[in-house]
Amino acid sequence: MSFAANPAEVEVEHAARAAGESKYGLYKLIRLNFDLMTGFSVLPLQIFTMFGMVVSILSGMLVILLVVRRLVIGPEAEGLFTLFAILYFLVGVGIMGLGVIGEYIGRIYQEVRRRPRFMIRDVYERLDD
Repeated sequence: MSFAANPAEVEVEHAARAAGESKYGLYKLIRLNFDLMTGFSVLPLQIFTMFGMVVSILSGMLVILLVVRRLVIGPEAEGLFTLFAILYFLVGVGIMGLGVIGEYIGRIYQEVRRRPRFMIRDVYERLDD
């Protein structure tokens, strides 16, 4: 059974707020923004995963450069750059791992979201006339 196979348009008359102020403060607006970004696609999670891959690849290239430089020039100041390259590689792997886990959770959410949120049991008024 396919839900929303024949969507219908329902016109709504919008009006300005009659009284009071909005209850949406800055924090709620930021949370709403994140819900909108992540609620409809896994693209932000995929970007996060790609960023982790790029950091890992670039730091791996830095490690290779430092190994070649060490073979050509010789030992330098206490291997500080080597430690940074290894640290960047591990951070990149961690970011990539978080992105992959997030993508799994995002796909689970998409599967769960395919369930209908509501069903129309009765139509009390026809608009076809």
